[in-house]
Amino acid sequence: MSDGIDALLPPHPVRERPRRRRRARGWIALTAVTAVLATVGIVAAPWDAQRRQVYADQWVVWTEPPASDIEQLADDLTLTEDGRRVFFASRPQVDEARTFEEHCDFEGEVVLGCYDGTIYVFNVSDERLSGTVEATAAHELLHAVYERMPRTEARRIDELVAEYVATLPDDDENVRIVSGYPEAQQADEWHSRLGTSYTDLPAALETHYAGVFADRSVVLAYDDASTAALDEVTARIEELSDELDAANSDLEKRSAAYDAARAQLDADIIDFNARADAGAFASQQQFFAERAELLARGDDLEAERLALNADVDAYNEKVAELQALDADRADLYAQLDSRKAP
Repeated sequence: MSDGIDALLPPHPVRERPRRRRRARGWIALTAVTAVLATVGIVAAPWDAQRRQVYADQWVVWTEPPASDIEQLADDLTLTEDGRRVFFASRPQVDEARTFEEHCDFEGEVVLGCYDGTIYVFNVSDERLSGTVEATAAHELLHAVYERMPRTEARRIDELVAEYVATLPDDDENVRIVSGYPEAQQADEWHSRLGTSYTDLPAALETHYAGVFADRSVVLAYDDASTAALDEVTARIEELSDELDAANSDLEKRSAAYDAARAQLDADIIDFNARADAGAFASQQQFFAERAELLARGDDLEAERLALNADVDAYNEKVAELQALDADRADLYAQLDSRKAP
């Protein structure tokens, strides 16, 4: 996306969209308020395409004041003057499920927001996912900013973004996700993801995003909060899965060893009793020595049986916890999916 007025706007009007006519009427009307625009510091030749976009955006802001919740969202995201203008000009909407689905396309995956000249955000209201609306709004705003960048500025930012993305590990989740986008959309998508999800960006990129967010750390905090519950549940699921895999292997080995030892002891007891009945022991001392050894083995096996049962109980408790966590994670994902809303 972009930083000041110069970087925020394109050298040509935004591509035609369903609401293009409304914007065109705004531009025509602006010729009557040129003097007013000059007083607020937007001074440029009316044929300057970049400035025309500024005028068009400002006209939307003046003639279509945002709702109070959108104003609050802009405040929460610490938007700069330029950031607020682009945000409000994009007519952001925080929609409930059915309305949201009318605005955004779905291709099987969960969609939290979209931008087609208007910013649409799904109203995720579950407190466990707090920060999702704010993080999504910031992400979609950066798409609007990117669309308005002059081509020369877009090329510069694309190069900076590409250089940073090249340093990311292959197992970075966004590397996998963005690689699934059409190549023509990847630079735009990375621009939004870097601005809302990555700390310690190169100075030039930080300066760029500072033209949109006065305090980008606030946006990063919203992004972290939006996934915190899912990250915690997923981390515990992975931890439990590893523990259960290891425990299962251990229990199988110990159980097999116990069964073999138990079978051998039973056979030895039968042999001992047969020899005792036949009077095969040379002395009472031999009889009691072998008997004591068998009893000790039996005690050891009983201790192992009790330990195995305790470990099996602990294993089953972890299985129950894993099942509950799976259900929690499924519920969290359901709260993010407008298609599963009542």
